[in-house]
Amino acid sequence: MTIQIRHRFTGLLCGFALSIVTGAGFAATNLLTNPSFDRSLAGWTVLNGYTANWSPVDAGGNINSGSALVVNELKSGNESIPLTLAQCVKVTPLTDYSFGGRLMVPAGQPADTNAELWAETYTSSDCGGSPVLTAQDRRGTVGQWVTLGSSLTTLAGIYSIRLTLAAGKPGGVTANASAQFDDLYLQQSSNGNTFVIGPSLSGSWYNPAQSGHGIMLELLSATSAWMCWFTFDLNGNRAWICSLGSVGGVTIDFAQAFTVQGGSFPPLFDPNRIVEVPWGGITVTFAGCDTGTMTWTTTAPGFQSGSMPLHRLTTLWGTACQ
Repeated sequence: MTIQIRHRFTGLLCGFALSIVTGAGFAATNLLTNPSFDRSLAGWTVLNGYTANWSPVDAGGNINSGSALVVNELKSGNESIPLTLAQCVKVTPLTDYSFGGRLMVPAGQPADTNAELWAETYTSSDCGGSPVLTAQDRRGTVGQWVTLGSSLTTLAGIYSIRLTLAAGKPGGVTANASAQFDDLYLQQSSNGNTFVIGPSLSGSWYNPAQSGHGIMLELLSATSAWMCWFTFDLNGNRAWICSLGSVGGVTIDFAQAFTVQGGSFPPLFDPNRIVEVPWGGITVTFAGCDTGTMTWTTTAPGFQSGSMPLHRLTTLWGTACQ
C-alpha cells in the first residue's frame, strides 16, 4: 500500500513556533469516575458476587496507573457473559452519547474469549429496573490492547446509562476466562451532537510542550486511517513510526505500528531492501476537533510505552470539523 503525504509539517520539521487556535470542536467531558483505574476500582460496582480486581497492568504502560481485570468463573458450559463490573451515570433523554475504551484478553485464556463493553439505558436515574436499550462492543485480541468505541442515542424517558464490563467465553468452556479494561469513557457532546471522527482530522498534530516531534494523520475512509510519528528513540536517533489503523467512535487504533530498515538515499534507494520492523501499538483518542490524546505500548529496543496530549498543528484546506 502506497501512501502519498502531501502536507507540509512545517512546525515539526523546521522548528517554527506556531500558535494553536481552537476551532469549533467540542471538548467532551468524560462522565465516568475513575475511568483509568489509577489505583483501584473506586467508583465501580462488582455485580452479583462475580470477580473483578484491580491490576497494575496499564494500557499505556503508566507505572502510576493500572486497569480493571474481570473474571468469568461460570461453570455451566453454556455460552456465558456475566456482566461483572459496572458504573451508573445520570444522562439526559433524547441525547447522543459515545462510549468506549481500551480492552485486552490476557494471554493464557480459553480460545475465543472476548473482552466485552456494554452500555444499558434505564428509565430510572440510578440504573434500577430493566434496561430499555443495550449497546455492546467486544474484541478478542490476546495479549494486546485494542481500542473500541460505539455510540447510542437515549430515548424519551431515559435518565441513566450503566456501563458494564465482562469477559465472554464460548459454549462448552468451563475454565475461567479473564479480560482487562482501561481508559474507559462515556461522554455527551455539546448541542446534542456526538463528536465523530471525519476527514477533517487529517493533518499534523503535536504536543505543544514538546515541539519538535509529532504525527501526520490521514483519514482514508470512515473506517481506516494512516499515520506516521516523526520522533526520536531514547538515544536521540531519528525514528519514523507508521501504521494503518481502524477508526471506531472517537478513537483510531493503530495496532501494528512499525519502523523500516534497509533504505538508502537516492539514487541508491532500492525498495526491495526495505524491511518493516514491528514496533508496537498506538491509539489516538480525540476529545474534539483540535485536541486528543495519544497512547502507545511498545517493547522495541530504544523506546518505552507512554502517552501524551495532542493538539492540532495544521488543517487541510477546504475541510471543516464539526
